[in-house]
Amino acid sequence: MNVHEYRTDLPLVWYQLEWHAPHRRNRLGDIGLSESAVDVLNEAIYRIDDGYRSLTTDQIASCGRRLLDGETVYTARMPAACILERFKTIGFLDMMVKDGDWRIEDLAAYKVQVLLDYVKLHEELIPHDTPRVGHLDDAILMEASWKSLREEIASYADYRRLRKLEADLQGKPVQAFRYFRDNWLESREAEKALLRHQREVGLSSYLSAVDVRIFRVH
Repeated sequence: MNVHEYRTDLPLVWYQLEWHAPHRRNRLGDIGLSESAVDVLNEAIYRIDDGYRSLTTDQIASCGRRLLDGETVYTARMPAACILERFKTIGFLDMMVKDGDWRIEDLAAYKVQVLLDYVKLHEELIPHDTPRVGHLDDAILMEASWKSLREEIASYADYRRLRKLEADLQGKPVQAFRYFRDNWLESREAEKALLRHQREVGLSSYLSAVDVRIFRVH
């Protein structure tokens, strides 16, 4: 999973508040955006990262309209790419929190659970089956969560990579291979040592003549 950046931007201006606008938008196509539903979203955002300012119906409507403006006859019924990307990350988080061998950090686990609870329990702001903009609020929440969860996501992605490598070295299927967070930390340090050695002796092969047993979990 690419944890460095999203390929498509979510067209949401977080700090462009329009408190005094005479005609604040509260509709997205045929959908009326409920102030109380926006409050629920804002509460979830605050519980994950209290550094974000509250969103308004106008901001969400503006974001959705930009996505609708970009639709074509081929994409009109498909979720926007920026929503799909962030929803894929939500799926990755769901997998991470269910992986008992990973033992997610307590604070990260709390934040992920807040996000997943919102996605699973709240559909009153934007119905999930809405063409093009379904799950927009979920994508917005993922965007707001990214800064505080990015490090844990990157660590888990690397854990999965090294777990597979370790399982392959021992000739075991990943599904049956017990490999924990502490094992990942050990493997990561061993990998760093191997890469340093490669640079020192000028080797280019990742698995060189260096004894691969340094990676094995004991």
